[in-house]
Amino acid sequence: MEEKKELRKKILALRDGLTEEQRIKMSRAICERFINLQISKETPSLMIFLNFGSEVITDFLAFWAWEQGKKVFVPRCLPATRELKIYPIYSFNDVEKGHFGIREPKENLYEPANLREINLVVVPAVAFDRKGFRIGYGGGYYDRFLPKIHAVKIGLAFSCQIISEVPKNPFDVAVDGIVTEEEYIETKSNNP
Repeated sequence: MEEKKELRKKILALRDGLTEEQRIKMSRAICERFINLQISKETPSLMIFLNFGSEVITDFLAFWAWEQGKKVFVPRCLPATRELKIYPIYSFNDVEKGHFGIREPKENLYEPANLREINLVVVPAVAFDRKGFRIGYGGGYYDRFLPKIHAVKIGLAFSCQIISEVPKNPFDVAVDGIVTEEEYIETKSNNP
C-alpha cells in the first residue's frame, strides 16, 4: 500500500506538471490513436470516464462516438458502497458535477445500463504498467467494477504515466491495451 501511495504521488506530480496546452495536444493525439483502433471503429457502444483535473481529456471521444451513432455510457460514483453505476448519456447536457467534483450522469435521467450493453470500456488510472495493471486513485471504484464487466478494457494515459511495474493484488484486473500520445500498448499477450 505504501509503495502504491508513493507511486501515485510521484506520477500525479508529473501529470499535474503538464501545461494545459500540452495536455490538450497530447489528449487529442491519444483520442486520435484510440479512434483508429479496430475495436473502437467496430464497437456499437463504449463507456468512457469524464476527465477530471489533469487527466486525458475524453470529451473528444464522446463527441466522436455520438457523431458515429455509438451509444456512450459514463459512470456515476456511489460513495456509500464505493461502486460505479453506469448510465447512458446523449449529450453533455445529461451530466452534472457529482462526487469529488467529477462530471457524472444526472440522477434519474435515464435507466442504469445493463453491463452486457457495453462492448468497450475506457479506463482511467494514475499509472499503468506494460502488462495492463493500474494504480487508481485509491477509492477502489474501478477495482470493484472491472471484474464485473466482460468487455474490452482500454486504458488512456499520457506516456509519463507508464511505469515499469505496478504492485499487484491477486484480484487486480489488467486492461487489454493502453493508448498514450506515443503508442498503443497491447497488454493482453503480456499478462500471465
